[in-house]
Amino acid sequence: MVTPVLRTMIRKPNSVGLITTTGGNDLTHVLGTNRSGVTRTAIIRKILCYNNTGGPVTLQFGTRDFAAVPNFVQYLPDLVAQNTLDNIWTEVDIPAVEFSVQLLPLVLGREGNIYLLASAALALVTLEVDEFGS
Repeated sequence: MVTPVLRTMIRKPNSVGLITTTGGNDLTHVLGTNRSGVTRTAIIRKILCYNNTGGPVTLQFGTRDFAAVPNFVQYLPDLVAQNTLDNIWTEVDIPAVEFSVQLLPLVLGREGNIYLLASAALALVTLEVDEFGS
């Protein structure tokens, strides 16, 4: 018999606030810590993007890998933000991928914080995340 595990969750906006994409690795959420100093984990529940760049913008969410040179490691599938529209993805549209700092530095040298790699600069993006940990 499988026993469900209940975890304390806090739903909150991303820690960085409104992000204006640069076309490079943009930090979108830094994982917080609990009262004991243990780093929380997070799942993206909502993505809001306003694109007024003149064409569609591909958004890739992931983290960074410091094995040799800092590289972007994509965790979510590509999302395409259409021009001049409010693009909204909710938890129904987003895979439940958990970003974690706890184990990733030990495995593959990954950072764990949430980064965004956009195909164009000047799109506006904000997130809503669930952070886990008590």
